[in-house]
Amino acid sequence: GLELNDPERYTLQVIQAILAGQGGRLFVELRDKASLAYSVSPMRMEGLEGGYFGAYIGCSPEKAGKALAMMKEEFRKLCESGVGEAELARAQRYLIGKHDIELQKNSNITSAILFDEIYGIDYMETYRFSERIRAVNAGSIRKLATRLFARPR
Repeated sequence: GLELNDPERYTLQVIQAILAGQGGRLFVELRDKASLAYSVSPMRMEGLEGGYFGAYIGCSPEKAGKALAMMKEEFRKLCESGVGEAELARAQRYLIGKHDIELQKNSNITSAILFDEIYGIDYMETYRFSERIRAVNAGSIRKLATRLFARPR
């Protein structure tokens, strides 16, 4: 995972969005196509001294081995093949739209600014979110995916 103030945290959010949801890679490949899972979801949390990125899969015990192998394969594909323009744009639109909806509540704006202030992040980052997400490209996704998911052989 990443630290709270790591500039690549926006790229990691896009990676999560690419993998998540009913149109995401994990759901489509493991649930829709392979019928290996009834639930699958990536998760991430940035922290003060590192964070985590992981994935949850709900499946029957006899399918666990194959499901885990396929999940790892999807992570490997991000490292080796990256993402296409349409998939990237879908993830960016989703994240920006979700963020814009969250900012419709004053309490969410206050919480975001307060969080940033407490942890030494420029309070204006809340308002730069869309710009940061739009700046994520296929190259930055592949680079970060390789850093986080590739394992030495």
